[in-house]
Amino acid sequence: MLASDSLDGSCMKFHLSLVFVRQMDNEGDLMPQQWTENRKRVFRFLEKYFARYGRSPSLHEIAEGTGLWKRSVEIVLKGLEKMGVIEITPGISRGIRLIGAGEVRVPLLGDVRAGAPALAQEEAPAFISVDRRLVPFDEPVALRVEGYSMKDAGILPGDIILLRRQSSARSGETVVAWYNGGLTVKILSIQGRRVRLLPANPSYKEIEIRQDDEFSVVGRVMLVLRDLGGCFDFRSQSLSA
Repeated sequence: MLASDSLDGSCMKFHLSLVFVRQMDNEGDLMPQQWTENRKRVFRFLEKYFARYGRSPSLHEIAEGTGLWKRSVEIVLKGLEKMGVIEITPGISRGIRLIGAGEVRVPLLGDVRAGAPALAQEEAPAFISVDRRLVPFDEPVALRVEGYSMKDAGILPGDIILLRRQSSARSGETVVAWYNGGLTVKILSIQGRRVRLLPANPSYKEIEIRQDDEFSVVGRVMLVLRDLGGCFDFRSQSLSA
């Protein structure tokens, strides 16, 4: 699985001297498709309420403060939780928690090989917090890279990649794919009916997808994070491959 970097404590979050951040493409402004007017209204209310009272508002208070129906508030809160900007504890009337000022909570699923494919566990052992301006897409997933097959694309062992989960991609895009029982990060190549997974390192062989192979695109690589300051030690979360 892949891991990601969040900088806490004495390490400033995503300060350029500590963390190298590279976006795989230009996705535009701050989450244009996620921040609906109702989500903005509710989130701003939550920020002001927490700043004033230091605790979560009730559903009734949010509805009263935003002018929305309670059912609409419930839907909006689920959307905000899906975006990763709040966390909701079920069964508690005041169970909302802000993830952090301007942060998205991203599940860190483990390690993925940039080389021979390796299995990744399905349930996240940890979460990381990422500046939401860097993540203009829904349901991001973080994985940590193992192997050198993508080094010429600037993806190195220990890097954390953020994926947009999707089942298809265009030729030339960098993807995480499920291939014969494992996950691998490669460049997708599609030429007619010929599908290949290409490394970005001449020392590694390309993977030719054949009819009897187990293959599917898991997600597109959107962001690469690298901890240059040694602020975090993710070794306890690594899986043997």
